Amino acid sequence: MERSGRLDGKTYCFGDYRFIPDRQLLTLGEKPLRIGARALDLLHLLVIHAGEVVGKDKLIRYAWPATFVHESNLKVNIAALRRALSGTASGLSCIATVSGRGYRFVAPLRVYGGDQHPPLETRKAAGSELPLQTEVVGRDRAIADLVAKLSECRILTIAGPAGVGKTTVAVRLAQSLPDRFRDGVCFVDLAAIGDPQLVDATIAASLGAGGKWTNMLAGIVETLRDREMLLILDNCEHVLSTASAITEHLTLALPGLYVIATSREPLRARSESVYRLSPLRYPDEQGGENRTEAMAFPAVELFVKRAHAAYGYRVDDADFPAISAICRRLDGIALAIELAASRLPALKPPALLDLLKDSFTPLVARSGGTPHRHQTLLATLDWSYQLLSKDEARLLRLLSVFSTSFSLADVIGVAGHIDRSIEEIAMCTESLAAKSLLSTTHDASGTRYRLLDSTRSFAGERLETAGEAVDAQSSHAHYLLRLFEQAEAEWYWRPRKEWTASYEPRTNDLRKAIDWAMGDSLEHEVGVRLTSAAIPLWDELSMVAESRRRVERALQCVEALSRCEPAVKMKLIASYASGLNFSDRLGPEADSAWMEANQLARQIDNVDYQFRTLWGVGILQSFTGRHRQAIATLAQFAKLATGQRDDRQAAAEGERVRLMAVFYCGDVRHANDDLKRLARDYAATEKQSGVARFQMDRFVSIRVALAMTAWVAGDRGEAAAALRDALEHSVAHDHLVSHSNALAQAALPIALWSGESEIARQHVAALARNLTLREIAIWQPVCRFYKGALACMEGDAEGVGTMRQATEQLIANNFLVRVPFYLSILAEAALRYGHIALARDSLSAAFDRADRQGEHWSRPELLRVRGLLQRLDGDLAGASETLLLAAETARESGALFFRLRASTSLAELWAETDRQAAAELLSPVCAEFDDALPCASVTEARRLLDVLARQDEVARKGLS
Repeated sequence: MERSGRLDGKTYCFGDYRFIPDRQLLTLGEKPLRIGARALDLLHLLVIHAGEVVGKDKLIRYAWPATFVHESNLKVNIAALRRALSGTASGLSCIATVSGRGYRFVAPLRVYGGDQHPPLETRKAAGSELPLQTEVVGRDRAIADLVAKLSECRILTIAGPAGVGKTTVAVRLAQSLPDRFRDGVCFVDLAAIGDPQLVDATIAASLGAGGKWTNMLAGIVETLRDREMLLILDNCEHVLSTASAITEHLTLALPGLYVIATSREPLRARSESVYRLSPLRYPDEQGGENRTEAMAFPAVELFVKRAHAAYGYRVDDADFPAISAICRRLDGIALAIELAASRLPALKPPALLDLLKDSFTPLVARSGGTPHRHQTLLATLDWSYQLLSKDEARLLRLLSVFSTSFSLADVIGVAGHIDRSIEEIAMCTESLAAKSLLSTTHDASGTRYRLLDSTRSFAGERLETAGEAVDAQSSHAHYLLRLFEQAEAEWYWRPRKEWTASYEPRTNDLRKAIDWAMGDSLEHEVGVRLTSAAIPLWDELSMVAESRRRVERALQCVEALSRCEPAVKMKLIASYASGLNFSDRLGPEADSAWMEANQLARQIDNVDYQFRTLWGVGILQSFTGRHRQAIATLAQFAKLATGQRDDRQAAAEGERVRLMAVFYCGDVRHANDDLKRLARDYAATEKQSGVARFQMDRFVSIRVALAMTAWVAGDRGEAAAALRDALEHSVAHDHLVSHSNALAQAALPIALWSGESEIARQHVAALARNLTLREIAIWQPVCRFYKGALACMEGDAEGVGTMRQATEQLIANNFLVRVPFYLSILAEAALRYGHIALARDSLSAAFDRADRQGEHWSRPELLRVRGLLQRLDGDLAGASETLLLAAETARESGALFFRLRASTSLAELWAETDRQAAAELLSPVCAEFDDALPCASVTEARRLLDVLARQDEVARKGLS
């Protein structure tokens, strides 16, 4: 081709550039640009074939006819052209390199003079029509937000994970704006093309401009000039950079054009506004159990409507728990939910849920019109996966080892074996998030990432296929071992709330790592050490039963345990003993475990675990009714604490347990006075301490003890305040062991004594709920006992049998503390409902237990019930003597409340023969109590005094 033999008489305009080949002139605005003649010849040939690939040989022959030149000359002149043309408004290069082939002129081009094509009339192609769709569910808020955004920007990208409903929302958004765009809406589906170079041609075809222009972008601009239109570019993720550049060009050239793009990642165009479309809301694990509750969630509503509309399936009320679980399993992804609904009615919801627990393969489209990439959930994920770079794909596979959310630091910690720098790992992570393969949330600790369950399952299968699973799981387990050994050290100094917030979210990953290490892998030692390091977290979270099971399994790995440090075995045995303290059988095994752990602690001179094990032994002894032994054990504890003056927390824990043992032995006054002092001394610091060291929150446990002793001592105000603090603090810290202890040990007996059945019912329900959430077996029969007591309080005689069964279970479990007290309550209830034989047997067993255990705190109550039985038998003198003894025993021990109850029963007996003596007995005791707090016993005493006073008044009037 002769380069100067053809003058075409044309002027080529692109952006602010104007090129007149006949004059060898290139201008930017009105300014001529200095550039060589060979470069201008190359530009001339490129603009003649705009949009086409021009080969290197053809370019060389055109610019250097009949001359041999090296290809480097071509590259130099192309580079000069690019520098000269770098002033385009969009920053897009006008000349694109087509690797191995040549170059292509890609800027929007306007041609004047010569044989240029005239502008075309706009017509819509069939592909530009909005696709038909069914009712849109749960997206009203999103569409309203998008309408508002579209009034502020002209490039709006709806981004989100595969199948979330981006196209559905984009189409519905366009339908909601019928009068906004004078020239309508054009819908362009880019999923059908695989070559980014075809994006402009696809848009042009949808607009009806295809085939009329050699430069498609120029044709699009001319077609849309002076028009007001909305252009929807659907599925841009695989042609992202090209779609971004074209969108920028079009919106710069066409002020009346608005663009909505859907993509799994943003276009990253200038002036782009990004809207992240979230999955549909679905019920959490505690919700969605009934129709009304479940249908309030858009995910469930979508499932139900699609199942009915397409297949006529009518959902029964019994289906909703399974449907809620299905939507939860599918993370609210609209496509997945619609595919799941398509399996009805062939599968009932519970059966479908069982299938989905193992695999997502049942999610297959039944409609032939469904796009290939949406025909299965795995297909739509594979569409995204194939667009990833090699490093991104490998990292995505690796991240499938995480069970829940994770941070960038977690990613770096697990990815240490893949031979990539921290910077590269961070870039890949951010890229996966941008591509909507990782969902992101932000909290006080920073950004957290999560794989949706479907994505995790897909990536996990690819991890197995790639042969990377073992290395990934090993890296995951070793990372968590480092992390939880660090957590164990941090527990001693970090505030509990902060510490728990850091490590609680890792619970599922912890389980997964331990299960893998303790399974078929050869890394049992890692599993044993990880179990030991996780003990503080399980204790902080009240995960008593799980901790015990996992610790027991670790202790069975004898060979792996032998390779660990002695401290690991010591911690595991101590934790196992602690679990036995909360079990449904307090036997010799618990004593042996505590003593073995204590011996190991002494052997390695670990003072902390000497404290823990002595404390655990003391608690066990008290629980099993060996209060004198507990006092002796806690004396050893106190002696050890004397040598550790910096450890005030340990001293307080030991003293609290010792004082409760003193209380159970019958010295109410001493125990109450010292517990008041202890509560004052630890009023502020305890609220900031952790609980794992001594099983229960220290602030709570001290106040639970004080509430009990103060109430029995007659100081109801002190008791009520301590109980309120204990309950509020344990609830605020969500520590169910501490909360259950507060309910069982103080809140329920005080509610019973107060006669407040509604409060008692609330406490019983709260304790029962705790025991459902956590397997704290020790409190099960106690909860059952108070259910029976509440029933009796409300007039239901069936409660007597419930209490009887509960006390029998307590004795069988060897959980003997307070059993004499429980038996006295049972005896009095049996007496009230006419079960006299049961009342006698229960009372006899109560005295026997109290004597054997040395548990005398409730002896005034036992004596009072004996007096009631004697009165029933007609032995009034014996009853009077017994009730006097009950009142005196209560006075000596400092149990003012029990003294009031015994004095009231005695005054009722005396009122029949000597009203004055009865009033003189009861009046001074009753005067010790105010009416600030409700209490059935105080009310009953005052009522009796009023009756006695009225009877005296009547008698005096009769005499006068």
